[in-house]
Amino acid sequence: MAAPRSLIPVIPLLALAGFLAGCAPAAPAVSGEGSARPTAPAAAGDGGTAAVRDLPGISSCDQVAAVVGDYIDGIPLDQENSYVQPDAIGCAWVTPADAVSELSDIQSFTVDISEGMDEVPDADEAAGLGMDMYFDDPRLEKVGGVGLWMDADSAAVGGGTGSVLVPGVDIVISDSRWGQDGRLTKDSLVSVALALLDL
Repeated sequence: MAAPRSLIPVIPLLALAGFLAGCAPAAPAVSGEGSARPTAPAAAGDGGTAAVRDLPGISSCDQVAAVVGDYIDGIPLDQENSYVQPDAIGCAWVTPADAVSELSDIQSFTVDISEGMDEVPDADEAAGLGMDMYFDDPRLEKVGGVGLWMDADSAAVGGGTGSVLVPGVDIVISDSRWGQDGRLTKDSLVSVALALLDL
């Protein structure tokens, strides 16, 4: 299926979310009784004793919008590419093609929440293996989590993509804006992700 015209200019940046999810030892979405999640080779936080979480109680992207409101100001929800399922939630705000009069109008902000591993990677061990996108944060340590961050800034597009992994849940957030600075930072990634977890 061809990508909607409104997504074509920002696909390279949106793809970073998938790239980061691929770097993280995320489990495929599973559902139903008796399903088991694979175990990560190295656990973060307090040795894997943090409580494993269920997906947050999100029933619509309106709930997500209430958390990320400042980041999506002026960008409509892309209904076709947004969904809320029992094992995964995806909300995408993208400038529609008919609203683009200049390149700086092209903006997108996406939030993807899915089931993750019961144990998350240790940032120090990951760095020792050359995976320096992982980072620690005191707020994440309290919930046994770890973050990943990648600046997506280029000469043409500003933004960033990051993931927050806590036991049982992965959250990937991507911000891309043509010809302007992105609004998401590593620090705000953690703030937004933890607010989403509390829904």
